[in-house]
Amino acid sequence: MKLSEKQLLLLTIVIPAIVAIALAGVGFFKFSKDISKLSKEIDDVNNQIKEENIRLEKMVELRDKLKKLEAEQDALQSLLPSKEELSYENFLDTLTKFSREAGVKLTSATADAGRSGPPAAGGPASSFDKMSYALKIEGDFFQVINYVYLLEVYQRFIKVDNFTVRPVGIISTDKPTKYTMDLKITSYAYTGPPTK
Repeated sequence: MKLSEKQLLLLTIVIPAIVAIALAGVGFFKFSKDISKLSKEIDDVNNQIKEENIRLEKMVELRDKLKKLEAEQDALQSLLPSKEELSYENFLDTLTKFSREAGVKLTSATADAGRSGPPAAGGPASSFDKMSYALKIEGDFFQVINYVYLLEVYQRFIKVDNFTVRPVGIISTDKPTKYTMDLKITSYAYTGPPTK
């Protein structure tokens, strides 16, 4: 059986061309599917990169904020006396120094019974120990006021909670009137971060 030229042409050129075109179509379909899959993966990765960049920016902002807060905390801690400074002996030295500067007589200084140290078991954790003292001073009006002023402007935090002033003896126009002042003062010592 002899094939005609048309049949031979059909077998040698057209059919292989149709098969090649079909294979190319299948390949192109698979290739375009792979490209769309890769494009989606690239878009997903780009979105993840954007999200991570946003997180990174927030992290940098938070680090800057943390540095500022740490600097503020250090500045505030420098205002608070240490536990050693608030110990009775050392604090009494400071109070005595103020009394000499103001010209008053420090007649008594006692640690207040309401002093609070570390929290009781089961109580909230604290980073501070509260120290309170009851003072009694004597001097003329301006000396007494100057003593309170020295407490209030001291480089460390000391709060005058309350005070009472009363004249000593009978008020006379001949000599300056002496006054007695009872003061309650409070300060806090930083003990470190609260433990849980």
